[in-house]
Amino acid sequence: MLTAVGTGLGVAMLLLASSVPTARQHRDERIHSRIDYNLEERGISASRSTVLVSDIDTVFRGQTIRGRLVEPEGPNAPLPPGLDRYPRPGEMVVSPALGKLLEAPGSGLLRDRLNHPAVGTIDDRGLLGPGEHVYFLGGEHMADGVAGARRLDHFGKVYPRKPLDPELTLLTVAGIVALLTPVGVFLAAAARFGGERRDRRLAALRLIGADRTMTTRIAAGEALTSSALGVLAGAAFFLAGRQLVERVNIQGLNVFVQDLTPQPLPAALVVLVVPVLSLAVTRLAMNKAVTEPMGVVRESGGTKRRLWWRIVLPALGLVLLQTSARKTTTVQDTAAVTAVITGMLAMLIGVTAVLPWLLERITRLAGGSGPVSWQLAVRRMQLSSESSTRPVNGIVVAVAGAIALQMLFTGIATSNSGGRESTAHDGTASGTRLGLAQLKANAGNTSHYAKSFASTPGVQRAIGFTELLVNQIPGSYPQTVRIADCAELRLLATLAACSNGDAFLVTPQDAGADDMTTWKSGATMRMEGGTHAPLWKVPHITATAHATGSNPQGEFPERMLLATPGAAGATALAHSTGSVSLTYSTAQPDVQDLIRTTGAKLDPRFSIAFPTRAEGNPALAAIKRALLAGVAAALLLIAASMLVSALEQTRDRKRLLAMLVALGTRRRTLGCSLLWQTVLPVAAGLLVAAPVGTILGSALLGTVGRTATFDWDIMLAITGFGATTVVVVTLLTLPALRRATRSDELRHE
Repeated sequence: MLTAVGTGLGVAMLLLASSVPTARQHRDERIHSRIDYNLEERGISASRSTVLVSDIDTVFRGQTIRGRLVEPEGPNAPLPPGLDRYPRPGEMVVSPALGKLLEAPGSGLLRDRLNHPAVGTIDDRGLLGPGEHVYFLGGEHMADGVAGARRLDHFGKVYPRKPLDPELTLLTVAGIVALLTPVGVFLAAAARFGGERRDRRLAALRLIGADRTMTTRIAAGEALTSSALGVLAGAAFFLAGRQLVERVNIQGLNVFVQDLTPQPLPAALVVLVVPVLSLAVTRLAMNKAVTEPMGVVRESGGTKRRLWWRIVLPALGLVLLQTSARKTTTVQDTAAVTAVITGMLAMLIGVTAVLPWLLERITRLAGGSGPVSWQLAVRRMQLSSESSTRPVNGIVVAVAGAIALQMLFTGIATSNSGGRESTAHDGTASGTRLGLAQLKANAGNTSHYAKSFASTPGVQRAIGFTELLVNQIPGSYPQTVRIADCAELRLLATLAACSNGDAFLVTPQDAGADDMTTWKSGATMRMEGGTHAPLWKVPHITATAHATGSNPQGEFPERMLLATPGAAGATALAHSTGSVSLTYSTAQPDVQDLIRTTGAKLDPRFSIAFPTRAEGNPALAAIKRALLAGVAAALLLIAASMLVSALEQTRDRKRLLAMLVALGTRRRTLGCSLLWQTVLPVAAGLLVAAPVGTILGSALLGTVGRTATFDWDIMLAITGFGATTVVVVTLLTLPALRRATRSDELRHE
């Protein structure tokens, strides 16, 4: 039963992995079905079958909320996925998760921001996951092209799947191998639960006349029975856990119950491979019981292990990865992917061969002295180091793989960001930050907007202006024009003199060679909006000035033009965007949410931006979330493996433990002994996992020409999980130890 339970946990994990393609396919379909942009070149005219849509996304305490302002232009307007009707003006339809968030205590700011009656719920067809926050708000008097509104006659678009970049392909392949290899190691360990007692029984049968063939058939029958029960238990575990999946949210990644449907072929392979793996492990493990039955029955110590052949497998894996790095320029062809998979498997599985040798050397050096609990633990590991390292193999492989994955991800992310993590620099004093509020409509009301933002708690200063983007002719590089009267312009730049009709060229303090702007008095530019947008002539540039710390885009190394309304002209004002530069104090609790709430009350179409770390590759971020989810699941599985193994060993030795207590040994001593028996193998395993994971990560980075970058915080966190597991497993084993040491366990038939 222990083997069936352990095998069942591994089978459930494999069935979960075989459901990933289905979950990805369903997620992609929902993403494509709710695309609400006109991605075709044709224009769309207003009709009874069109709808106007505008983005009104927001953020509440770090959680992104997807919002859309919608106004159908006729009774036949297409409905977005998840809606059965459009909300009337001023009403909104929310997702179940957003509805719960609005009702939760402490969400008063969000309720003030989304202060509209909720008249419906978005169903699953319009959501990427059960935890996604989405709402649709009914609008009125919207106009195509104004304030970001766009006209649609349908929702959704199907894209052909594009191949991933070589680096992302490598990250995906490495993630699959690193996450599934510990599961295979766990299944191999589960097949050997109770192995010592089974080996003694088979050795006894061998001594009383059973030949090798008969002994092998008996062992095979037991293994097949346990694995068959394990497959059934795994299916039951998977179906039970599947019902709870909607409550799990890892790094913003969650799925619906129907998304976790195993693919037929991988599921069939699981059913076939698990019994075969169980047979193979059993056959390899019974050699000693067949060839040295007297030693097995007497429970004598094993022969001294040799190291040379144990390092051959990881060395071959490293050579294979290094060879593939020199011969291939991408990791997208079959040969390169095969080389990477084989090399990783060789290195990770090779760890499990080195660990018993290392533990044997440690126990030989550490035995013979110390407290009673220590001597009991060391002697037990000397007699059966394999049973001590078997449950630890999984966590060693998982930690080594997780370290390699983290190195690979950090190296790729750092290389893509130019070797640095750029952070927006706003030039403000410590404790203050800058923000920018923008509305692509009603640009003439910026003074009113600035006063409202200035009255928000935590906001120290609000500067209103309008912003216009123009493009060179010929060329398409966008350049920024800010329009305001002299009082506001003096807050944005250092101006000696200013009057209506002046224009100033502003150079940020960190301007560099990357500046591609070209400003010349009288030059003709085109306003943003395509080839049909109006032309604009650069006014006479009165002087050159330097930006102040209040400039919300002062961190960009490019010049911009500051113009008074008289210099910009009426056409520029009509096509500009209303903006408010904000300086706020970080000492005010929830200050960013307070600012967003003020903007939503003024107009739900207000876009509020705060300078943060530069955005990375979306595909890289998605893979990171998936990998973190997989690592968490794998490590939890290994923790369960260690617990089951500890319970099995306690059960197997219950008569011996009860005898020790009857002879006067304290239960605390036995508990400490169990702790040492868990600590020592895990410590030895981490000693192996850390260098192997580091070498593997460096080799993987070498296949795509990247240099190793270490994220010590993540590595320490992963290693710390192994240490925490030791304590948790020991504590959970103590009740079983207390039961095993009762006097009733001395009875034997």
